[in-house]
Amino acid sequence: MLTEAEEVIHARTVVAGEAGAAAGLPGRFEAWHEDGLFVALATAPELRFLRTISGVTEENLPSAIRLAGASCWDGDRPTLVLPPDLNPSDLVPAGVRPIAVLPLTDLAASDTDVDDSPDIDVFLRVLLDGYESGGAVTEFIAAEHSDHRVRRSLLVEDGVPISAAALSSHGPGVLLGGSATPRAHRGKGTQARLLLHGLTAAAREGHRFAVATAVEGSPSLSNLRRSGAQVHLRQAFRLE
Repeated sequence: MLTEAEEVIHARTVVAGEAGAAAGLPGRFEAWHEDGLFVALATAPELRFLRTISGVTEENLPSAIRLAGASCWDGDRPTLVLPPDLNPSDLVPAGVRPIAVLPLTDLAASDTDVDDSPDIDVFLRVLLDGYESGGAVTEFIAAEHSDHRVRRSLLVEDGVPISAAALSSHGPGVLLGGSATPRAHRGKGTQARLLLHGLTAAAREGHRFAVATAVEGSPSLSNLRRSGAQVHLRQAFRLE
């Protein structure tokens, strides 16, 4: 299921790149398949974290290494994201890129305090307050989550929106992201409630699994683990 999950992530990357381009963000956005690999390119320096090659297996690893050295990267080479069982000695380790996969089976009823049709400006305010980012990254997040293919939800407490989450549907799976809670409302279990709400909706629509990425050691990844996700600690590498 890891390959299917990475394909869902790639499909969301395509949506994000198209949204960024439509919003007139600087640089060029491209995403494509090659030799079974999922390739994403963003030329703006602030968005270099998007430069990735995933879907790597033992069979196509040579193709991934060749592609990582291609001229299309303009000297700013991508991160190769490998499954945990691949650990090539000729690449430089560059951290961990966890991916969480949740099979969608019987789930509890969704939360009644969730607004699934929020005002987009309110949604973005809550989401961006939670991310606490800035500059080009904030602009990219806003563009991505304004796209019509991304479904937005807000958790509301006493009439006040306190947490935001989004998902998008891609064939058999859904991609959960982004998700953020402003600092003043953290520690209330808001993200766990929105996660369950999104999973319930996806299961009702017939999707088989949900996928999410999160930083190792983060509360988001802990919530995913508690929800029954299988977490794959994919290894990130760079060329010498």
